[in-house]
Amino acid sequence: MAYKRSMPYTASMASGSTLTSEVDLGQAFDTILLGIPTMASGCNVLVQVASTSGGTYRNLYHGAVVDSTTPVKLDIDSSVTQAFVPISPACSQFVKIELSTAMTATSAQFDVVGISL
Repeated sequence: MAYKRSMPYTASMASGSTLTSEVDLGQAFDTILLGIPTMASGCNVLVQVASTSGGTYRNLYHGAVVDSTTPVKLDIDSSVTQAFVPISPACSQFVKIELSTAMTATSAQFDVVGISL
């Protein structure tokens, strides 16, 4: 099975920040692989996407629901570290990484790769 992937991009999170700048993957992809670094401050990771550069960013949600009407926000627990997490469906070209609390001790680098089957 052939697949198409983007170059790996880096989203930088400065100390004291909760949101990275925009990452442009060059096109919309079915799945995003998010490389989670060692997280010193124990904050959860969320993913935001937009259809246009500088557009309105929205949080990604799971297809699963908590009850019959409430979708579950894609929230990667702080215990996930030094791992790649597949995020699907993403279907977006523009991505930002958000943290539940500000980075306190150091900055962090997140790897972002788009994949389409």
